[in-house]
Amino acid sequence: MQISWQPGFSLSRKPVRRSTGRRTKRGARGNAARPHTFVFIADHPVRNHGEIHSSSVTTFTHSGAPVEPIPNDRASSDPNNVKAFEETQPSIETPHWALSDESLIRSGESPDLEPIYGTTEPRSYQYNSEDRCASLRLPGSTTDRQLQIFGSNVGLGTSYKKPSVVAVSDLPNMSCFLSDSVPPRILYNSLSQRFRPILDRYNREFCKIPLTSHLRINPFRYRTDLDPEPIFLVHAVMALAGHHVESTSTQDHRHAALKLLRESLETYRNARDGYSMLDTIIILFSLDETQSTLGNWRTHLVGAYGLLEACGGIEGWATSARAEVQVGLLTWWDAIISLVSREECVFPYSYFEAVLSNHNGRGWDYFGLCGCPSNLVKIVMQLARLSAEKRKSSPMRYVTFDPTVISEIERSLESWHHISPATAFQDEESMQKDQDSMHCSEAWRNGLLLYIYRVFQWEPGSSISMHILYRARVIVDHVVACRDESMVSRQALLPLFFAGCELRDQSLRKKIVKFCSVWNERTRYHMFSSTIPLLEEVWAEQETKGFENVWWGQVVDKQHISESGYPLQMRICFG
Repeated sequence: MQISWQPGFSLSRKPVRRSTGRRTKRGARGNAARPHTFVFIADHPVRNHGEIHSSSVTTFTHSGAPVEPIPNDRASSDPNNVKAFEETQPSIETPHWALSDESLIRSGESPDLEPIYGTTEPRSYQYNSEDRCASLRLPGSTTDRQLQIFGSNVGLGTSYKKPSVVAVSDLPNMSCFLSDSVPPRILYNSLSQRFRPILDRYNREFCKIPLTSHLRINPFRYRTDLDPEPIFLVHAVMALAGHHVESTSTQDHRHAALKLLRESLETYRNARDGYSMLDTIIILFSLDETQSTLGNWRTHLVGAYGLLEACGGIEGWATSARAEVQVGLLTWWDAIISLVSREECVFPYSYFEAVLSNHNGRGWDYFGLCGCPSNLVKIVMQLARLSAEKRKSSPMRYVTFDPTVISEIERSLESWHHISPATAFQDEESMQKDQDSMHCSEAWRNGLLLYIYRVFQWEPGSSISMHILYRARVIVDHVVACRDESMVSRQALLPLFFAGCELRDQSLRKKIVKFCSVWNERTRYHMFSSTIPLLEEVWAEQETKGFENVWWGQVVDKQHISESGYPLQMRICFG
């Protein structure tokens, strides 16, 4: 019979490279053969559209363990062995969440925008089987059985429903066909067991990509000690893993995770469930970063903040080291988004203060988390809130923003410098690692000084001082000075964006564009590639209206306005 395999994972632990293009919006996909994990046994002629085809005997494996075919002698003596095997096993129903991109497009809905965290009524999903499986009716039993065979990597599985295709009851020697075939189902105790090879690879590789360096407490890691394992968390991890191998089932898993998470948020009973939901929100946020800098970030943050408050607020999560690093990451994302949009943060400053006071520095640190040292992270948190106050007070006639605090922050940034740890000169690698950290930290320091100038000091139409242009050049120099094999320099995307908006030199602009392109390719986080059109728009506006009349805030605000037709608030996040 014909089997259509979905692209995805191979057992070589490398992303599968397809020789044909990705599926288009209308569902077109390449027909080239793709790697797969499961190989079916069939050395018997199968009639298909009037022709006879045959294939050689191969081995059928799952998770490295061989599944033996039924011996010919035992099969001939027990012609009902397949039926007996099936009747002793529970059937697996087709999940209602399995939704293809094509069915969304046919229904006129956008597959990329999903209402979450109870913002709207849940959408009902229907599974479209036409694009996902090959069907076969097996005669010789009292009930009709439909065998659906999916790709070995993600998303969907074996299900039994009333068949809707033409029967193949005219297969010759059906008893021989049944006797030598592998039973038509692979059974798993749970969804996580079924996806275990992918979940394990996610923990080995993909969960480390967003971090600057290895952390003992990784907020993106999938926890394998949960019993039972939350299905919404499994789907969230599968969606992010699927993106990294260009799986067509990524959106299916994303929709499933969002729907199940939304339902669980309404019914959860204990803090343990709350922590699993927090894990899921963190992973879904990271998944959205793989798509673009523009996203409905604040919706994720509002959902996470509401969940933490329902779990007891600061006191409720302060005793958990994993929750601590996750709150540190959420407050960082919150501040970065607010920094760029100049809008109020979702999380109160007290959450960040609680992280600082409880942080013991043993399982994680801010630099390993986001590439910015803790004392500069504190300034990011402060500037995010001050910029929101400045913007709110600007149109008010009788309200004046007090620049005193800004002047103090500026002086502290001018005097700040990187301090090498005692272990920095133990060997060459330690020295190189410390230098990478210094360059990334200096990029952040100078980037925050550029931010202060543009948001709090610059007036439209005024010329840009050489001192500011010098800082922009220094940022580029620090970023490109980091070693290519190090993951550190990519954490300076936001300072590099600030610098790029100040520079007119074409060679420096090309360096910034190349940097974004390279890290987009290496990490598969498309927030890097989507930074390029933002920079190009700033440069085009400066060329048209004059360099002294345009700054990055105008382009960012224009992006927000252009996306105002979406039901969820769209904002820009740089990491």
